Order: sequence, then C-alpha cells, then structure tokens
Amino acid sequence: SSAPLAACAFHLCLYLNAVALQGIQMQPQHASDFQRAVVTGDWSGALVVLPKLTSSEEVVSNSTFLILQQKYLEALECQDYPGALAVLRTEMAPMRINEHQLHHLAGLLLCPAGGDAAVRSAWLGGGVGTRNDLLAALQAQLPPALLTPDGRLEQLIEQALLAQVSRCQYHNSIDAQLSLFADYQAGVDSLPSQCAAVPEQHSNEVWHIAFSHSGKLLASASKDRSVIIWQVCPSTGQCSLRHKLSNHGGPVLYVAWSPRDDFLLSCCEDGKLRLWDTATGSLRHSFSHHRDTVSTAAWLPDGQRFLSAGPDKLLVMADVEGRELSRWKRPLAVQDMALSGDGGLLVLGCSSDRLLQIIRMSDQVEGSIQEEEPLTSVVLSHDGRYLLTNLQCHTVHLWDLGSTLGSSPSDLAAALDHGEPDPLTALPTAPVMQYTANAGRQGRFVLRSGFGGSDGRFVVAGSEDCKVYLWHRDSGDCLMTLEGHTGTVNAVSWNPAYPAMLASASDDKTIRIWMAPASLRRGQGHQDGLALRGFGSAASPLGQV
Repeated sequence: SSAPLAACAFHLCLYLNAVALQGIQMQPQHASDFQRAVVTGDWSGALVVLPKLTSSEEVVSNSTFLILQQKYLEALECQDYPGALAVLRTEMAPMRINEHQLHHLAGLLLCPAGGDAAVRSAWLGGGVGTRNDLLAALQAQLPPALLTPDGRLEQLIEQALLAQVSRCQYHNSIDAQLSLFADYQAGVDSLPSQCAAVPEQHSNEVWHIAFSHSGKLLASASKDRSVIIWQVCPSTGQCSLRHKLSNHGGPVLYVAWSPRDDFLLSCCEDGKLRLWDTATGSLRHSFSHHRDTVSTAAWLPDGQRFLSAGPDKLLVMADVEGRELSRWKRPLAVQDMALSGDGGLLVLGCSSDRLLQIIRMSDQVEGSIQEEEPLTSVVLSHDGRYLLTNLQCHTVHLWDLGSTLGSSPSDLAAALDHGEPDPLTALPTAPVMQYTANAGRQGRFVLRSGFGGSDGRFVVAGSEDCKVYLWHRDSGDCLMTLEGHTGTVNAVSWNPAYPAMLASASDDKTIRIWMAPASLRRGQGHQDGLALRGFGSAASPLGQV
C-alpha cells in the first residue's frame, strides 16, 4: 500500500500547497491551535484551548492529565527537578485521578541525580521526542471530526487510489503508476493476450502445466510419459529446455513445485509418485504407496512434507527423505486437492460424487460442499478464502469460504470461546460466482482452471473448444478468449511472480506462453531481439469471439 503514496507524493505536496494558498482550513482554528501548542510544548496554551474542543468533562480531565504528565516528564528530562515537583504537587495531584500512575511518576524523582534523565523520563514514555505520540493519544480521546488525525489526508488519498484500482477490470500490475491528476485506467493490453512462444518438445498431449513460485521455471506433464522443466525469460516469455524427466512408467497427470522450487513432484498413471531435484533433474525418490493412479499432490509449507491422493481412496503424507509419515483411508476417490498457503486448510475434490471435502489440518475436523456436476479440478486462493472448482460441464464455480475458515488454531479457539460457530459447520451452499466456457457444453476430459494476475483478481480456464477463457474474478465478466491451440486446452498456469505472463497446455502437444503487450513494450522485448515468429495477438475480446 506504500507504492501508491510514494507515486503520488509530489502531487500531494502540490495539493497541500494549493490548499494553504487558498486559505482553506482542514479543521477549526482552535483545533489547529491546540495541535500547535502540543507540538511546541506550550502546555498552558494547550490547556486553555482544550475545553473548546469537547464538552465532555471526562475527556477534558483525562486529556489534561496526559498533557501535565508530558510537562512533568520533559521537566525531568531537562533536570528541572523543582519544576517537575511543582507540576506533580500543584497541578496533577489536585486532580485526584490516575493515582497509581502518579505514584510511578513520583518514583522517577527518587532516581539518582547523576543518572541519565532522558532514560528516566523514557521509563513512562515521556520526553520532548514523544510529543507526536502525546498528540496521537489526545486525538484518540477527542472527536475525530474536530481534530483531524495525523496522516488522515494521506489515508484518504490512498483509499481513493486503491478504490480506482479495484474498479479497473484490467488492472494487472504490481507497479501501477497512479496520479491525483487523472483517474487510473489500465487497458486490455495489460492482460496476457499475445502469444510470445510455443515450446514443442513433447511428443504427445500435454496434460498439466505449472509455474514455479519464482516464476522463472515452468514444468509441463505429458501423455508421452515425461515432464519437462523449462527456463522462462520473464521479459519476453521465451523458453529453453532445462531438464527432461523421462523415467515414468505411464502418462504423467500432474506436477507440483515445492515452496522453495528445489523439488518437483510428478503424479503418474503407473501408480507412482516421483520426487525430482530441480537443480540437477535427478530422481530423488519414487513412492509406491498408492495402489492405483496418483492423480494429485500438494506440498506443506515447510517444503519437506507433501500429500498425495488418487482413486484408491488413500491420502498419504510423505517427506523428501523418502519416508511415508501417515496415511488415511478416505471414503471417496480423490480427483484433485488443494492446500492453503499456510497449510491450514485442505480441500479434496471427489469427482464422481460431486463433493468437496474440506479438512482443517490442525484438528482434522471436516465439512463438505455439494457440487452440481462432476469435478475436474480444485484450486484455493493463497489465503484460503476463495475456492475455485472446475466442473465437467465447462463451468467454473467460485466459492467464498470466508476469512475465518483457515484461521490459526489460537484464533479459532478464541472465536469459539466467544460463542462464534465453527466455520466448518456453516460452509456456503452456493457459489458466489459462475464462469462459463464453451457455452456450458458437457465435457469429456479433465480440465484445470486457476486464479491469476495481480492479487489473484482473474480466473482462467482451458476448454475443449481449443480456447483459453479469462474472466474478472469479482465481476464475472469474460474479458477475453485466447485462440491458437488446435486441440483441447487441458491446463493453464498464471505466473505468480510476473502477472503479465500466462501459460496454457494442450492436446496439440504444445505449450503456449502468453504475454501482456504492454509488458512486452516496457520489458524492452523488441530491443532484446524478441521474435514473435508470426504468432501475433490471438485475443478475442468479449463480443468478438
């Protein structure tokens, strides 16, 4: 939130100067006089103005005590012990309030005279250097409409700027240039719509794709029994093959990066889960704890443990040392799963039963959500609030799980102690948004959707009509479709570190890297020798599909 203020600091100075030149008062004159008196240490002047700010005797009394306490502590700091004693005896003691605090203040006079007076006064937070803290404490007591809090104008400007950003459907930047002179408006060219590269090293359908957390690597899983790790150039989208992981006994369904990108898991139809070292491309371990296809996997935040699941109804936890740590027999076959960023919430997608099973990892308590069609994938937002489900009917649902579902054990315990219901017993019964691709036609294949872009404000999904669909998460508007693939688009991955980049994987054996045209221009793409090789822009805005 500091970026918008930094970008507008110059404009803010101009605005404040204009306000001052025009004689516009941001608050009543006596409020300004009071602030000035406190900041300059004019305690008598502050006490004279104080009753004009409020009619509450209690507020006047408490505020007076704070002002006199500051006067006393600053006298101590200056080693004016007679003056400090006079404030204590003749001004503060007769008020007969906060007597416990008075005893503490009197105790400061008992310190050895040769000691550090500034240290002694700091025992209770006093001294000349803390006048702004005193002013903040006084502002908390007085009516906010009368005494403008320090930095309030900056807060209001920041709120206005952020509101502009939130209203802009195409905002997709971590360094947007904001101004007070004009409303913020990003264009469609800030979304990844231009095909920048088409890696073609797979010999069969590409079923899954995932960017690393750093955004500089990309892993693709294929029916050709291999996984490829690609090196990706953030400014151009160009890819180069880094490792080809070929020791699979069947088609590879899914890949998952560890939190530090040092390991990669691959889930295979041969019933094995494989752990790869991403630096060397070597196989670290092969796990055979599943009796059937391994359909999905997820890493715990420590980067040492992970979960895997599949149609054999087993949920298994293992670690990078090759050890199986736990296993749970589940009642239903698992098609896909998602784990929140803090590891507190696990979602299992059970396709044939159209059921979402939600597990709180801290106490293994479960809840469930019934979907209306078979599931093909599930994705959680990083904070665990939003859940995205891809249905077989080319429909994507957005579920709002609320802000407390993934709370820490201590926060959850506090909420339950206050009589709040367990959020797992009050799960939503309907999605908050629905996104439709390919006219909602019934599908035949496993398709995967995801969140992406700046702050995860977009939803993206592939389709059996060979297109990539992109929606605004909150409005539900379809912002564009991306064309270029010649087969079903099975999976998509939005770069988590570089929001101007998106990848898609298809049955046509290719991967496509899509870049925002605005980013290509800013990234010096053409000067770096970027060749689009005739791919061009393949975006179709809504209404032109």
